[in-house]
Amino acid sequence: MNKINLYMKKNCPLCDEIRSLIDVFTGEYDIHIKEIDIELSEELLEKYMLEVPVIEVNGETLDYRSIDYVSIEKRLH
Repeated sequence: MNKINLYMKKNCPLCDEIRSLIDVFTGEYDIHIKEIDIELSEELLEKYMLEVPVIEVNGETLDYRSIDYVSIEKRLH
């Protein structure tokens, strides 16, 4: 099973766009997606405040500058 953590915040259009991109893979791959609201954790808010969305795909971190279809797919199995 592939594990994807999506670090995001509410009212973030870019976060919604990345979530939709991840959803494209759900029919093809076995994926467990965990959405993590950074605004609920002082530590995560400090770490990712201006960087969301950030995803971890099977332990490998991608920030919003490097998230695209190809970068996600090559980390899935």
